[in-house]
Amino acid sequence: MAEKTYRVGIIGCGGMGRSHTGNWRGTGRAEVVTASDISEESAKKFAEDQSLSSYYTDFEEMCEKEDLDIVSITTWQSVRAEPTIAAAENGVAGIITEKPMAASVGDAQDMMDACEKNGTKLVVGHQRRFSGQNCEARRLIQEGAIGQPQAMLRRDGHGLLNRGTHEIDEMRYILGDPEPQWLIAQVSRKTDRWERRVRTEDLCMAEICFEGGIRGIYESDLPGPGLRGDAVYGDDGQLRRGDDGTIELLNSKAAGWQTIKPRQNEPNQFTEMLAWMEGEVDEHRNAGRHGFTTIEILMAFYESLRIQDVVTFPMETRPNPLDLLVEGGKLPVHVEGRYDIRAPFPEENK
Repeated sequence: MAEKTYRVGIIGCGGMGRSHTGNWRGTGRAEVVTASDISEESAKKFAEDQSLSSYYTDFEEMCEKEDLDIVSITTWQSVRAEPTIAAAENGVAGIITEKPMAASVGDAQDMMDACEKNGTKLVVGHQRRFSGQNCEARRLIQEGAIGQPQAMLRRDGHGLLNRGTHEIDEMRYILGDPEPQWLIAQVSRKTDRWERRVRTEDLCMAEICFEGGIRGIYESDLPGPGLRGDAVYGDDGQLRRGDDGTIELLNSKAAGWQTIKPRQNEPNQFTEMLAWMEGEVDEHRNAGRHGFTTIEILMAFYESLRIQDVVTFPMETRPNPLDLLVEGGKLPVHVEGRYDIRAPFPEENK
């Protein structure tokens, strides 16, 4: 019996749309047949460049007409909910969205609800879960190589919904995906800073308490000196990233630091999506529920500032709390002039 070839549509005809197209074709099991973008010029050029037989400016029309098995949603984060819901309601079996899943807990919840209601498998593209180094770190921790995990440190910059979404998701993955219990954070926004047309902070940090009492410490855009942002500490040792994709491990079982190479090669999120759809794996490691938890944690940074207190999970506030703070006049801009760190506003190009 011949293997099924999956019909794929792309929503969002930018660089990530091209990346997803190449990755789907690389599986040898998927054919990208159509694409959609709000810009007809972008959609048309994309279809020509990728030799597609059709293109659309309305994603709902595309999902209704094209009998798609899978949709990749590579738009900006603030406009992911509507195409996800439309694809699910039109019977698409699998959806991969780029990260972060959305720009608010409310949008992310609506996406989850639509996919659950329609039996659609939803994946959020945090590709670091497929890094051999991260997978080996997770295995070592699960095997007890550092005893009971106690704390993990991450440091980065350039916005929570830009780089922070990777760091927080990676933190959970390496620790074995513990559920967050509470979070307390500090956030500063004195400039009119945006990231792909979503407000973002100037800098922030938080302490996250995961189940079992594990603490996650994350800081973004804070002044130096910097900490080593790749360490996991347990009650019997620690591990960190080594050179050439290795893990460096220190525990009571051996003298000094050990260098460990990953024991296996990992697939990518596209081949694992096909395996999940065909029942070959129980769940995709980037299944929507993990992307949803990541969004809850990111929004809790802002919510902690808004309520000036500890945030407990699950998150109850549906809108983006940073928007509530700014629009409510509680977080005034001290340096005038909006700017977007990823997609410059028109006035920035003058």
